Amino acid sequence: SLLVVIMGRALLVLPLFVSLLVVSSLSWQVKVVNHVNPCVGRQYCTIKLFTSGNAQQNLCEGSSVTIQGDDIPSTGLGIQENGEYCRCCGNEAGCLNPDNAGMELFVSQGNCANFKLNPPFYCGVHPPNAGNIVNVAMNGTWPNCQATLTRKATAPGCQSKC
Repeated sequence: SLLVVIMGRALLVLPLFVSLLVVSSLSWQVKVVNHVNPCVGRQYCTIKLFTSGNAQQNLCEGSSVTIQGDDIPSTGLGIQENGEYCRCCGNEAGCLNPDNAGMELFVSQGNCANFKLNPPFYCGVHPPNAGNIVNVAMNGTWPNCQATLTRKATAPGCQSKC
């Protein structure tokens, strides 16, 4: 730091690298906007989000929530579509069938538009993949990202039994 006195006023001048360090360490966030409608003929809160420590939050159609980057696990923000969908390859021991569909949203640090949807990794080898049901559109300017969720036109319908 450098103390400069100009016309009787003291000014504190920070070196450039200190200022850049402060800016780059700012927290990021993602606002999740849910426009996923329930399966035809059903009424339910369509999305559940999974954050650090396996904390869970339902997000009904038309709702939004902002999640701080520090609350998103290293594997990504867990997104579950709460309808019931059949597993692709039949029943798996100890797993529900039909079951909810899941996926992980991973956003690259520094760029809201650079994201990846990872398949679910819970119960069995073939859990329903929300990537087949939910479209994710990312926008915003870092560090303020927005993920808008909608139902894919090609999404399978919900099932009561498989």
